[in-house]
Amino acid sequence: MITSQTRPLHLSAAFSAGHSKWQNIKHTKMAKDQAKSQLYNRLISRIKSAVNKQGGSDPHLNKDFADVLDMCRKANMPNTTIDKAVKRAVEKRYVEVKLEIIGPENSLLVIDAEVDNRNYFKNEVRKVLKKYVGFGFANEGRALSQFSEKGVVRVRNAAGTPLTEADQEAAEEVAIEADAEEVRQADDDETVLLFIGEPTSYTKVKAFIEANCADRYVVVENGVELLPYVRTELSEETFNTVAEALGQIGELEGVNRVYTNF
Repeated sequence: MITSQTRPLHLSAAFSAGHSKWQNIKHTKMAKDQAKSQLYNRLISRIKSAVNKQGGSDPHLNKDFADVLDMCRKANMPNTTIDKAVKRAVEKRYVEVKLEIIGPENSLLVIDAEVDNRNYFKNEVRKVLKKYVGFGFANEGRALSQFSEKGVVRVRNAAGTPLTEADQEAAEEVAIEADAEEVRQADDDETVLLFIGEPTSYTKVKAFIEANCADRYVVVENGVELLPYVRTELSEETFNTVAEALGQIGELEGVNRVYTNF
């Protein structure tokens, strides 16, 4: 067994101190009720991307599509939803979009989406932002410069129960052996862990977890995500406002994920 002294590991989020109480309740106020639908949105976008980029919806010939199908099944996505996403992917061409937004109290949002019409999508986002005070689109790169690209493997506790102190210790060991840089609890689900590393590391980390920890974890998502260099703490009032806006943005068709710095 590799010991924790051989390599530093950063354990954060729910396992570390220093978060404001509004950050600590983020998963209950902002994402818990919408987590499933937003996961489906992300998977639908990945279906479109796999079919468009790799050419075809035959999982035997398109490994990316096969991998996404596996994630869809683990997320219990209905077959009708999968079939509809495949049909739309074949009929249309989608473009990747990242919209950068500055919100109140120096909050930052980066919307990652795949859509067939960038201008229409941006206008839909604008409609949401107009409902609230203090939001505006940022100049290209201004918000993105505050985030780092990381390879992330999201796993669910196989027991489906909230993570415990013992789970924390076990996660540290797994992260070290899988060569991940960091492990943290998801903001939007107390049964999910994020194993984080360099942008190209997620394939290796996922393979290690599936080969050695299948009795403890179920891999639900993996890929490259944006993580903030520094988190900003928001007042309760501002947090509530941003959370409400985020919920509406996350429901827009084509949205993969909305990254934040708080």
